[in-house]
Amino acid sequence: MGLMARMQIHVARNSAQLGIFSAEEIQAGLQAGRFTSTDLAWREGMAGWTPLGDWAEFRASTLPPTSSNLFAAEAPAQPMPAWERGPSLAHFFQTIRDVALNPVRTFDALPIGGFGKPITFTYWASLPAVLFGTLIYGLLFGLMGDEILRPLKAAGDMPAFLNDISTGAAMVLIGVGLGLLFLLIPLSSMIGAAMTHLLLLPWGPQGTYRQTYRATSYAQAAFFPFIFIPCLNYVAGPWQVVAIVIGLSRVHKIEWWKVVISTVVVPCCCACFGYAALIALVAKNWR
Repeated sequence: MGLMARMQIHVARNSAQLGIFSAEEIQAGLQAGRFTSTDLAWREGMAGWTPLGDWAEFRASTLPPTSSNLFAAEAPAQPMPAWERGPSLAHFFQTIRDVALNPVRTFDALPIGGFGKPITFTYWASLPAVLFGTLIYGLLFGLMGDEILRPLKAAGDMPAFLNDISTGAAMVLIGVGLGLLFLLIPLSSMIGAAMTHLLLLPWGPQGTYRQTYRATSYAQAAFFPFIFIPCLNYVAGPWQVVAIVIGLSRVHKIEWWKVVISTVVVPCCCACFGYAALIALVAKNWR
């Protein structure tokens, strides 16, 4: 897996990512005119981007570059967010900073890649949220379990098999429930990204569903560690929405207000319509 990753080469031209290719594809592209000697390239393990004309393995297929640094100032120094350069604890925290503090540059430099890296980052970001949530609700039930469960049991609002549940068992169930949520987060992200991409189609997005998933995954997961922290979650939530809008706008080259319509306005209208229909149904049954 590591060897395959090192063999994949990112190519950029005029600050735009052209994609990820094998050495053979680049060599054929240079000979066919698809790539030029001044196109910049990077692969895992390199410190920065360099022109294809400076790569020893491609010199036989290219004309001598007129200037080795012709486009160097226009291309990103390396792929962003940092997690794209390989999983590590340092890259994990750097990715959170990239997405939260510099989303425009981050998503401008997001490579056209696969699903693996955003999925692993989502798991890394979800783990502290799940552990912290289990701790908070576990302590809540440990301190107030009987007081919380007693009125529910008296009202008959609990399933029969939970009537005799102990506080300890309730804590275990909380942990199991959050653990299942942890396992299903990438799947729910894929479904959510599919719905988002469908809503973006009227605006003619330049990227594919894969880019929608990659952008939304990084934008969402970067804020997961804060969702169970009191007060801070009220800041992280709106900030997360802003990062998603910026990410989709940059990777698909769509105006931000169009992204807001597709990702905020339309879902909110659908939710309001659903709530209105539910209230109308309940009111009708009460008559």
